Amino acid sequence: MVYSAAPALRYTPGQEHAAVRPTGSDRARPDAQILTGLYEELYDRIARYVTARTGSRDLGEDLAAEVFVRAVESIGSFRARGVPIEAWLFRIAHNLVVDHYRRSARRPAVVLDDAMQIAGSADTAAEVEQRLAMERVRQMMEHLNPAQQEVISLRFSGELSAEEAGAVMGRTAGAIRELQRTALKALRGLMGPEAAHPGAAGPSQDVGGR
Repeated sequence: MVYSAAPALRYTPGQEHAAVRPTGSDRARPDAQILTGLYEELYDRIARYVTARTGSRDLGEDLAAEVFVRAVESIGSFRARGVPIEAWLFRIAHNLVVDHYRRSARRPAVVLDDAMQIAGSADTAAEVEQRLAMERVRQMMEHLNPAQQEVISLRFSGELSAEEAGAVMGRTAGAIRELQRTALKALRGLMGPEAAHPGAAGPSQDVGGR
């Protein structure tokens, strides 16, 4: 999915806005400049994650921007304690999604991001078949429990490592990998025999070796 350009991130007057790419030590001590660099780096990933959890691209973009507003407001309270700043930002996104559904009293929808789907227009029989298969995966994910839905959204839509997803969900990396394994096993069971085919649509077990 191609998201619209990330809206400008604004700070209070007098703060520097120059985008910088944070180093490892910078990520442990974020300031307004560092968050600007992270905004450019992570906005699309956070928007994809929120879209996957809410089923709304517009809401995904809005809440992704809100994540960084909240982050700017709470820079002073961030303490790394071994938690990657990416995980801190995704945790803010997770909390915004929870707050959204608490207000609306609706269960989160599950949407597999377009990054999992075949690119380009569906103008061939193979592409149409692939998109139909992905729609079935989306429907079956609705039957997974909330933790299983969350781990798949974080790992595949958010592109987080097991360690980063664990920091968001309050679990160890090993527990995340096991949760992912059981989630994908459950999803394959829901999908039926077609999920065992090599060309079947849907997330695979490996996420870039992470």
